[in-house]
Amino acid sequence: MSPGENPGPARRSRSTGKYVPARGIYTESARLQRLDWLRATTRLDLDSLQHTGLDAGRLTGNVEGFVGGVEIPVGIAGPLLFLGTNVRGEIYAPMATSEGALVSSATRGALAVSMAGGVSTHAVSQSMTRAPVFAFSRMTGAVRFASAVRGRLDELRGVVREVSRHAQLVSLEPAVLGRTVHLRFTYTTGDAAGQNMTTACTWHACRWILDRPELAGPDLESFIVEGNTSGDKKASYQAMAAGRGIRATADCVLPGGVVERVLKTTPDELVRGYHHIAAGAVHSGVIGSHANTANIVAAVFAATGQDIACVHESGASQFILERTADGVHASITLPGLAIGTVGGGTHLPVQRELLEVMGCAGQGGTARLAEIIAGFALALDLSTVSAAVSGQFASAHERLGRNRPVDWFRLDELDAPFFESALGHAAAPDVTVKDVATIEIPMGPSVLSELTSRTVNKSVGLFPMQIRVDRGGTEEKVDVMVKVKPTDREVIKMAGLAAAHCGGPVATHYRRFDRRLGFVGCDVRELALYEQTDPRFTRLVPGLHRTLRDDRRETYVIVMECLDGMELMETSDRARGWSRRHLGIALRDLGQLHSVWYGRESALGRMPWIGHVPNAADMVGMRDLWLALADHSAEEFPELVDGHHHDRIVSYVATADRWWPRIEAMPRTLVHNDFNPRNLAIRPDGRLCAFDWELATLHIPQHDLAELLCTALDPADINGTVVRELSEIHRKSLETQARTVIDRNMWESGYRLALRDLAVNRFGLYFVAHTVRHYGFLEQWWRNLWALIDLAEEVR
Repeated sequence: MSPGENPGPARRSRSTGKYVPARGIYTESARLQRLDWLRATTRLDLDSLQHTGLDAGRLTGNVEGFVGGVEIPVGIAGPLLFLGTNVRGEIYAPMATSEGALVSSATRGALAVSMAGGVSTHAVSQSMTRAPVFAFSRMTGAVRFASAVRGRLDELRGVVREVSRHAQLVSLEPAVLGRTVHLRFTYTTGDAAGQNMTTACTWHACRWILDRPELAGPDLESFIVEGNTSGDKKASYQAMAAGRGIRATADCVLPGGVVERVLKTTPDELVRGYHHIAAGAVHSGVIGSHANTANIVAAVFAATGQDIACVHESGASQFILERTADGVHASITLPGLAIGTVGGGTHLPVQRELLEVMGCAGQGGTARLAEIIAGFALALDLSTVSAAVSGQFASAHERLGRNRPVDWFRLDELDAPFFESALGHAAAPDVTVKDVATIEIPMGPSVLSELTSRTVNKSVGLFPMQIRVDRGGTEEKVDVMVKVKPTDREVIKMAGLAAAHCGGPVATHYRRFDRRLGFVGCDVRELALYEQTDPRFTRLVPGLHRTLRDDRRETYVIVMECLDGMELMETSDRARGWSRRHLGIALRDLGQLHSVWYGRESALGRMPWIGHVPNAADMVGMRDLWLALADHSAEEFPELVDGHHHDRIVSYVATADRWWPRIEAMPRTLVHNDFNPRNLAIRPDGRLCAFDWELATLHIPQHDLAELLCTALDPADINGTVVRELSEIHRKSLETQARTVIDRNMWESGYRLALRDLAVNRFGLYFVAHTVRHYGFLEQWWRNLWALIDLAEEVR
């Protein structure tokens, strides 16, 4: 065993019961024995360390006391088009990180740079330093030594060559500080980062110096191989100016159109914001001036086996933005990337493969890797500064909730007393809950709950539970679904984060109108609706056990029947899941649901839970938002939203003052407002079951009809006969249930207008959500929408 090596206690002695070291240090057996010792010492299971893909026998020089591996998620950013000295073409960069949005932000910047023609990169120089310190009894001895050692450079180069064939000594720079001399050795180290190599070379060079009395002299007292002036693993102004590692540069020119389309700001705003940020860096004493180069450096370092401690020095950079006649010139200089493509952790299997992904593995890859890091650092800084300038950065880091402490509802409160109050009622008061357990049921959460759950620090969503109860001496098991809802404020801010991610006008105008988009009251509205007693409603929604509302604790809970064993649960991604028979059932029963409030607009509008009701004035007043959504959809998803679709939506927005008042003048009712296969199922007895009512609002009944046809109708069935047949099922059912007469021409007119309304606002918001979370169903829904619009306007 080498001095300082310690495999850690590895096996238990039979005689003493204590742990003793194993013989094999770099073996799998020794690793497992150390892990057993660590478990015994900490009294923890440590199951995550049991298995590793690392070969203990190949870790000599990388780690001591090896017990396991830590897995870091690796994302792929890019592509970024390079026009560099050592790298050309499109490159994808692996980034090991647990920081959300890093890879996406780097990719956005890469897209902007690539659309602008690519990034020019250069690996300017390479060096690695060590700086031993020699202490003397008198200052005169230090001054004499500094003068004498300068003339021995060639001889010291020979000493270095005896130690390493890769390291070459470039220069010696003595600095006298009192009675000490800090002697800075500068080397080139080929494709290795060179920290260990230069330490060995410098050690032997110092020993050579000490063996020569004419150099050391009688006043020398001691020396240390590193006196901390090399800047090793530290950010320093010296490293910023002189460099330590590879000095790499990257630059590009971004036309104004690319800045606006991809980075969601303008050239003037981008450069103005950059100057503010650069001034702040100077004021606070930041070394260099950049947005977050260290993010790229750390992520690529971790992915490719670099010395992560060198992020301090390697992450310093100078980022510069300058206004040009047509756009922005962007450049970045990284003066000291302490990197290598041989040695260190670059031989580890995953790290080696990720170097190979970029064409950087082995000899000759270091300069290429440096240019790739510089190019992606430029891309990330462009994306980050753009986000800060346009407000996306602040919004993306906004945390939901207020500063006041809130005693949020906890899942452990779903206990026996809670469910006894849910399952007991006047007809069956003797209910005792024996046991409560969670169960696994395949299900798809609502879009709002799903997205909001990612941005709040409390439990929201759907939680299936099985309750074992005793009802008057008879034991049974009851499956229930518990829905814990976010507050409307959290939903509004969640949607705001998605809008902010889109940037530009979408982010700006969403903030103007965020309380008019139907989210206000979504927390309490669904609770109130499930407490309705009209059988036309209750027989077509999940059976309710209880609700819990506590505004002080921001608690909104629904306990309902578990929707297991129904037809067509969560079929939104399967284009042909709904047959015409199923659609007929849904529309027949939809007419019954609509009949509850049909023609009672005034009474419904007075309900405290209804929230903001869409109206013609709002549709016209929110014109800027609708246009921003249309532009965003066409720019981000041109394969779906072509120029023809975009122009038609713009025309609908421009004429909203003529067609939306017609909607407002028609008989309206309570509509589900999210009436699609994500929120619908068919019971075994042939009844509709509609759930997730948080977006319910006052609108024409044709709104739900149009949405169901867009989202569930087989494209092959989109023809005049089928659509008219299904529409008539809905109209006649509503006529019968509401005991009124509904003019067919008026009905068909309302249906056409409902399709327009969906195209302008609902699908515009869908594409915002699609930007941050891919929805596989959206493409077919969108194509169905336009097929139905074309059909409706054709037969008009």
